[in-house]
Amino acid sequence: MYNGIVLVDKPAGLTSFDVVAKLRHVFHQKEIGHTGTLDPSVTGLLVIVLGKATKLIDFLQQNQKQYRGTLILGIKTDTQDMDGRVTEVQFLPSPVSDDRKRTIFESFIGSSKQIPPMYSAVRVNGKHLYELARKGQTIERRAREINVTDFHQIGSVNFDAAKGQEFINFTATVSKGTYIRTLVEDFGARMSLPATMAKLRRVKADSYDIEDAYDLDEILNSQDPKRFVMPLEKLLPGLAKYSISESDWELVKNGGWLKKLPISVSLVKIFYNQSFQAIYQNDQDLYKPLKMLIHENN
Repeated sequence: MYNGIVLVDKPAGLTSFDVVAKLRHVFHQKEIGHTGTLDPSVTGLLVIVLGKATKLIDFLQQNQKQYRGTLILGIKTDTQDMDGRVTEVQFLPSPVSDDRKRTIFESFIGSSKQIPPMYSAVRVNGKHLYELARKGQTIERRAREINVTDFHQIGSVNFDAAKGQEFINFTATVSKGTYIRTLVEDFGARMSLPATMAKLRRVKADSYDIEDAYDLDEILNSQDPKRFVMPLEKLLPGLAKYSISESDWELVKNGGWLKKLPISVSLVKIFYNQSFQAIYQNDQDLYKPLKMLIHENN
């Protein structure tokens, strides 16, 4: 069994589940998942977790995610992207001023509440919202806390005078659980204009970069899938690391607590024989198990 992560550059047209299903056959194991869903039309970085790494999903998805995309002012759809049905059109006689756009972009910086879109994988009463949306149902959704640290225009705009639509390239750095297409629609709403997302690509996630990702086809056609796996030992580089003795290993294997370590941190990665075996948490100078991996390094 493989334990670690694989960085995939997801192509358009596939769901995140589709990618997981394809890679399950490549790595021949059931323990496989991902750290954050991408819509079928969205491309870019998908972090795949294998084996014991599936236990670290909560840790891996804590970091912010960065996207680059294109939005359209002058049109709105029921899915907030171009896959949906057009619900509103407004002709723009001219491009919106850069100063106005800059002000609106900056107004999103910081913490706020966002209502998940109906066309999303969020579950309510055991049902995915998109399942209800496809039946024409709209239900009340609870707003969720999000944080936007960067949201701004990149490059020059493209204005279609015939259609009265403005295409704006942007970049956004946001907390987990943030829907960029909802952010785009809200961007338009603050201008009193319809807006929808035309294109989106995730370029950073969970401390990893798209530059280090592999094309899905390259992985699927490889005779040596192991070379794509980043081992457990390289994960969560921001956490402190401590290598234990053989006597402490006997405690750790059985979920025992560790006495005060020569480091003082809230969380620590426990290594034995150069293998990442657990995450322990400080509790009044004693360390108790928080996440147990316990594996043979492969």
